[in-house]
Amino acid sequence: MNLKKAQLIIVTIFVMSCNDTPVITEKVESNQEIEQKIQRLLGEMTLKEKASQMLNIGLPSLLKGDYWDVRDTAVFDKEKFQKFIIDYGIGSIHNTPQFLADVNDWHQIVKEIQDSIMKNTRLGIPVLYGIDNIHGANYVKNSVLFPHQIALAATWNRELSKLNGKITSYESRAASLPWNFNPNIDVAMNPLWGRISESFGEDPYLIAEMGAAYTQGSQGENLSNSESTAVCLKHFIGYGAGANGKDRANAIIPENSLRQYFLPPFKKAIDAGAMGVMISSNAVNGIPCHINSHYITDILKGEFGFKGVVISDFSDVEFLIEAHEVTNSKREATKMAVNAGLDMLMNPYDVDVVDYIIDLVESNEIPMARIDDAVTRILRLKFQLNLFETPYNNPADFPNVGSEKHIAENYKTAAEAITLLKNDKSVLPLKKGKKIMVTGYAANSMNVLNGAWSRTFLGQDPTYNDPSKLTILKAIEKEVGAENVTYVEGTNYTEDINTSLAVSKAKNADYIVVCVGELPATEKPSDINELALPKVQRELIQKLQVYKKPIILVMVQGRPRIIREVEPLTNAIVMGYLPGQEGGRAISDVLFGNINPSGKLPYTYPKYSGNALPYYHKKADIRDANWGYDGFYTQFEFGYGLSYTSFEYSNVKLDKETISKDGELTISVTVKNTGNMEGKEVVQLYLKDIVASVAPDSKRLIRFQKINLLPNETKTVAFSIQPNDLQFIGMDHNWVVEEGEFELQIGGNPKELLKKQMFYKNQK
Repeated sequence: MNLKKAQLIIVTIFVMSCNDTPVITEKVESNQEIEQKIQRLLGEMTLKEKASQMLNIGLPSLLKGDYWDVRDTAVFDKEKFQKFIIDYGIGSIHNTPQFLADVNDWHQIVKEIQDSIMKNTRLGIPVLYGIDNIHGANYVKNSVLFPHQIALAATWNRELSKLNGKITSYESRAASLPWNFNPNIDVAMNPLWGRISESFGEDPYLIAEMGAAYTQGSQGENLSNSESTAVCLKHFIGYGAGANGKDRANAIIPENSLRQYFLPPFKKAIDAGAMGVMISSNAVNGIPCHINSHYITDILKGEFGFKGVVISDFSDVEFLIEAHEVTNSKREATKMAVNAGLDMLMNPYDVDVVDYIIDLVESNEIPMARIDDAVTRILRLKFQLNLFETPYNNPADFPNVGSEKHIAENYKTAAEAITLLKNDKSVLPLKKGKKIMVTGYAANSMNVLNGAWSRTFLGQDPTYNDPSKLTILKAIEKEVGAENVTYVEGTNYTEDINTSLAVSKAKNADYIVVCVGELPATEKPSDINELALPKVQRELIQKLQVYKKPIILVMVQGRPRIIREVEPLTNAIVMGYLPGQEGGRAISDVLFGNINPSGKLPYTYPKYSGNALPYYHKKADIRDANWGYDGFYTQFEFGYGLSYTSFEYSNVKLDKETISKDGELTISVTVKNTGNMEGKEVVQLYLKDIVASVAPDSKRLIRFQKINLLPNETKTVAFSIQPNDLQFIGMDHNWVVEEGEFELQIGGNPKELLKKQMFYKNQK
């Protein structure tokens, strides 16, 4: 069957614009119709055509010059283009042209690829283009750069996560990029891990809720919608649990821990419709995830019923040789990965894996059924995205890229993320009409606010910064007037610049705002050996306290850097995370009370590098040197965050004390704003299993809701609890609910939770 001819049978109206971009009426096909098309097409495909669909290459492999050359325009190399696009008809492409392309640049790139492959190959199967849209459509010029995921998690606001996904999809689709390698739903158990900033933090339930909301926002009601993108969940699995806290490090995860903590966020997002999963680059228990058929085939595709595309990470077939040393042959590595269940290989530089797959099938080392399964999944996603009908979009149909509307939502996310961690004697909000000293590495840097994946991979190049966006310094100057602000750089990330000058200038200030931060980085460049805030930044704070002036510490960082030595020297601490383009404005507005902060920590902030535990640790983990159980040394606890107003919790009620197998229990609490400022509060509900056959967690989050309260306003918040909320993974690696006593803990401050006892009985 010639698919290009067959497509003409579908009743669809085509209107050609002046730039030959097809504008079509959207047609939502049933799953049955799509599956029938897949089977017809699969029956027409040769082995080479099938194997080629399983290849994802990097865009620079099609361009003139070397792969990593910096460019200012995309010029296709005729020989490379002929080989990859026409001769092989590859299935997928990723990466950027190595310059910051706008929607029109992207349109021309994708259009040329899609037109060529659909007109000049036998079956005309379109390419599936994927991109790392980590915090917005970050590789599309003029798009909004949202706060990173760790900041989004700090909002504890599902609707904001959904909206971030929706806007990211819109601005990505404007550039004809339909597949997003995001969200990151790794469970970040080790705070040393550099990519914690790209995650939703340490708690499986919070990650699952925010990840599912992002998935729903991205994929919308139907992937055939021209504004929806398919997500690609990552990284399956255990990437955030490297034993040494380093990127791509081996993780030690027993099966019961895997199922209790790491799998639930993926299951939730898959149930929400996610159609892509990227495999983790690391190994778990010494077995590289890319060849772990138990994880990929048995659990992901089997237990979870995942019907989408499983893709490798960048060059990870080669890394089976180079990094994991499980084989010394790329042919063998390809065989191991495909047989384990990978559908698409991100092999950025060459088509060699296609030739290996052909040879391996012909020599009966990879079953044809495995190839058909992989290609079925790839074609399913292409049909669902309507790429056969609309392989690229007209940028003119997307007028809201970087619009004021999107900027406003970006600002709202940053504002709700900012977390107030300390406010002695209500030093914040700052009073206007005072002299303010601003200093520190993060004070006047858009790159630090934006973090990695910001126009460039590491986000360190200031060339692409939007001059209309405000750093923390510029936002403060705009708020109170430049004449009331003194700025001295103080330090860079690890070196002193002019701390002595900063100290001398601070003498005449009423307030000292010290902005510390991390070097923008991701993946291996984000590895660090010490969790402590760099010494030079700590010393800046120590030297500035000589005048006993109020010091407001603003932290712009993805990880919780250790501040034990300097915290007592500060009067207020504001956590900004990596708040994106509107972060400077939002931080300034928090400092001056234009915003009432409502963020809550999505991870445990440790006091010591050697005592970093998630809040849901086991009791034996916190045995102290005196044989007591006081060894959980936190600077700030998970779920902690202050407000400029105050909230009172009272009247906790259960509609019943005992539930059984098919029962349900409701817990309610009254929350009152007892201050004089409108504010948002996150009502958190935790569960503690008193006695269990497997050592229970100290507590675990099972519900949360963010509410807004006017001064003196009261609201009642209720949560329903079912038996599956009481489950844990038993010794047989299955979910189990055991009879007995449980403790429900509810509130907004983890140190002041109200408690109620409940019971579970097995009878119906």
